[in-house]
Amino acid sequence: MNREEILGKIIEEQQRVIDNLLQSVERYKTASDLDEDDTSDPDDLARQTEAKDMQLRFEKMLAKEKKDMAFVQAERNKNYTQAELGALVETDKNYFFMAVPLPKFTVNGKEIFCISPDAPIFQKLKNKKVGDTVEMGTNTFEIKSIS
Repeated sequence: MNREEILGKIIEEQQRVIDNLLQSVERYKTASDLDEDDTSDPDDLARQTEAKDMQLRFEKMLAKEKKDMAFVQAERNKNYTQAELGALVETDKNYFFMAVPLPKFTVNGKEIFCISPDAPIFQKLKNKKVGDTVEMGTNTFEIKSIS
């Protein structure tokens, strides 16, 4: 499987995250849009305030995920020779995409881990080259390719 195919799958996963966040934003937007004249219950107004707070939190998360999506899309045609931000690292066991955090998923029987620069594993992989090994916990991974 090549870099462009894998990044296409990552973009699909990222789109699922964005779609879920859009649904959450809309749900809380609706909940926070009560007509104050239609209710006199203080609990309803408190729930409306909580819903507005949640809407704003989800909008902030959505903005970050959209920014991550733009980054991944811009990376589709790039290639790397060492593990760094934007690199796709294939090991003997799995793939690591060094850019954005996403839940792991499997393509053609091989797990793909999308990791952010804040993840400890990112620092362990950083600047490694093909043939290098990386130890994580009790596992040792040999780097097979970097693109």
